[in-house]
Amino acid sequence: MKSKIAEDLGRLFEVGFNIGMLAGIKEKQIKHKFGNLYLQELQQLEFPRMLRKITDKITSPLERKMAEKWSVFFLQKGFLSGLNFFREYLQSTGWNETNKLRRLEILYYQSCFCDESSIGTYPKSYEQWCGEVISQFDQIDNISQYIGRYKGKGEFLRADTLMLLRYGSQFRILCVDLSVFSMRTSEDVTDLNYLEIIRRSLRRDINYLRSKSVFSQLRIDTESCEVEFSEGLKGYFTAFKYNDKESAKLIQAGGYAYSFYEFLRETGILADDSRLILNAVGYSDRGISTMSVRPENLDVLKTCHSIYKHDSSPEEIADARKLVLNKIKNSACRSFDRGKELVDDILAMSADKINVVRHTERLEGFVNSVGIVPDELMQQLGLTGSLSLRDAHAQLIEKALESAATYIFLTGNPGIGKTTAIAKFLTNQNHIDDGFLFFYVSPRKQVNLDIIDKFKRPDTDDLWDDKILAINTYSDLIKDSGHKCTVQYLSNQQHGEFRLQAVKFQGSRETKRQNRRSDRLKRQTENVIQDGGRNTKGVLNSICEAISTLIDTKYSDNIVATVSIQALKKTDAGDTLKHFEKIFRNAYIERENRVIPDRMKDISSRIKHLFIMIDEITGDEGGVEFLNGINDILIKYGLKNNSYG
Repeated sequence: MKSKIAEDLGRLFEVGFNIGMLAGIKEKQIKHKFGNLYLQELQQLEFPRMLRKITDKITSPLERKMAEKWSVFFLQKGFLSGLNFFREYLQSTGWNETNKLRRLEILYYQSCFCDESSIGTYPKSYEQWCGEVISQFDQIDNISQYIGRYKGKGEFLRADTLMLLRYGSQFRILCVDLSVFSMRTSEDVTDLNYLEIIRRSLRRDINYLRSKSVFSQLRIDTESCEVEFSEGLKGYFTAFKYNDKESAKLIQAGGYAYSFYEFLRETGILADDSRLILNAVGYSDRGISTMSVRPENLDVLKTCHSIYKHDSSPEEIADARKLVLNKIKNSACRSFDRGKELVDDILAMSADKINVVRHTERLEGFVNSVGIVPDELMQQLGLTGSLSLRDAHAQLIEKALESAATYIFLTGNPGIGKTTAIAKFLTNQNHIDDGFLFFYVSPRKQVNLDIIDKFKRPDTDDLWDDKILAINTYSDLIKDSGHKCTVQYLSNQQHGEFRLQAVKFQGSRETKRQNRRSDRLKRQTENVIQDGGRNTKGVLNSICEAISTLIDTKYSDNIVATVSIQALKKTDAGDTLKHFEKIFRNAYIERENRVIPDRMKDISSRIKHLFIMIDEITGDEGGVEFLNGINDILIKYGLKNNSYG
């Protein structure tokens, strides 16, 4: 059970969030139907009065001051959350461009700043408030009948934030359900003047986010899903229905969105064939859960509406959890030999001591990587002779590399020789004479260094051919060079440090880590020291700048470039893939959006083979975005255009 002050802080967060949403609407100058409704409501709110209502039962002066500071904090946090959320939501729809914003219209916006939301400082009857928000729809006459039908629990008039947007013939329903989970009791109201308390709070929130596995980020694209999964979801939603989890807020938001959709259909505001997407969001001060649904999969939201509207009894929740556990047990039993024995042993473990569970099974049909591939399989693969699995795999990769395929997906087990096969292909003398650029990206620094080793002669530190130049970079190297574009290189012909245009090249044989004192802190006055920030070059920026420089200066026509990045980063200026475009920028006129044929042909005459390999960056949507981004670059620069050679 939440304490009163925790509930009040949650209401301040909700008020701040909705003010932030309204500020975002005003900032983007989006047409809307609510007129001065919320401006008039906000004029009735007096934050000092709200603070007094929150702290009126607190007798300790120190605790009162602490509560006041937390109140300001949650109001501000809510405002920034709402403002940034609305900006990012518009960006996700693709409607945030200036020419599109002029055609965008908000047909309905719902938020509440009276009664409980105002901490009791601005009373207004619930029916009056409902009538005012529904009156945004001019075409509805008998408003009172809809208020009676949609004001109850689980219906849309109970939603924290609800919006209907229209862009041309496209509609969006956005429903957000808000909550504060980091503040549960009055003991959580601590003194924010102590740095250690703030640090502990941040650490707690970070640990909570880290505790979430990748499966907590599961996404379902209902547009391409032909499976009827909504009824099955009901059992899982019921089993894992917690009051303090973002998933519960998502279920709540989904139910409100369904109710609102039913209202819009009933009143004729939306037609049956309207182009519509419904977005449900469970938003708290520590995380977000989202669901995007099209009308043909509306049963998902109908399930959410049913679950939230009709509270499950403790017995129903217990039964639902038992059913889910049985499904997991049955699946495990089928997945292992003597699976029932294994499951029974696991469930029999004691919670108060160390348990050891032993399970042995024999895998049939297993082929060792050094084992010989059966003749029948060799024929199916179009291979001849007697080959080990590793060698056959390498030949298949080589055939694929020789083909006209733009994309090759290598899904073999770790260590089977995927990158070794590519390195062997490129070190063939014919391909060296043709020229190549091999750009390898992975999240692990050591793997990148191992890739360069594959281009070395066995048991030596020399590259396979004198024409090859290998480069890589990492954040510490860039920091040690004053945050300028810097790469580490390996060459049989060049040694020592040198500079080409804006890039510093440091020999990998001579590079040593330097310890530099941070110069970020700047003294403003005698008593004020401020973080001056840092204008640093990222690893992808540096490596792409170096590749561009090597191609532009014709320094090398056989380039192996490796870099380690953890994920695709998005900024206001775009994402990190923009740096890939630097590689061929001197063969492109940006303002005219066209390739310079002569320059691209010159590059192609020297570098025939271009391989961009992205390894292990597929744990989230970043892998897909990398693939899409690189495809866009291939198209933009005509890299698949045979007319350039």
